[in-house]
Amino acid sequence: MSGLRRAARSVLLASWLLSAAVMAAAHDGMAGAPASLRPCLAVRNGMGAPADPAAGRRCLRQLAQTGEPAAMFLLAQMLMDGDGGARDDAAARAWLERAAELDYPEALQALALAEPDPVRSDGLMRAAAHALAHRAHEARRQ
Repeated sequence: MSGLRRAARSVLLASWLLSAAVMAAAHDGMAGAPASLRPCLAVRNGMGAPADPAAGRRCLRQLAQTGEPAAMFLLAQMLMDGDGGARDDAAARAWLERAAELDYPEALQALALAEPDPVRSDGLMRAAAHALAHRAHEARRQ
C-alpha cells in the first residue's frame, strides 16, 4: 500500500472516530462538556438568558488562558467563524496549536485537515486518534 493511500486511510479512520465522539457529545447536549465549559456555553448559546456570543467568547478566552484545551478549541472555532467578534485566523490557529500541544483530539484533527503535507496530516490524524482512544479509556474508567 502506498504512503499516500495509507495516509488517506488513517485520515478517514481518525475522522470517523472523531465524528462519532462529536455526535455522542452533541446528543448529550452540554452533558458531554467539561463542567468548566458549561457557564461559557450557556452564555454563548443563550441557555436561561438571551444568547450573547461576545460574552461567551470572553468567557472561553479566560478559561483557555487557564490551560483548558476544550476552551482553547471552542475559542479557536469562534475566532475562525467571527462568532462573538471579529474573525481572527492567526489567533484561531494559535489556540488550535496550544490545544493540540495538550493532545486535544479535535484540535489535532482540525490541524490535520488544514495541513497540506499528507505525511504531516497523517501524523496529526494518528495523534488525534490516539488522544481520542485515551479519552474513551478514561471515560470507561469513570
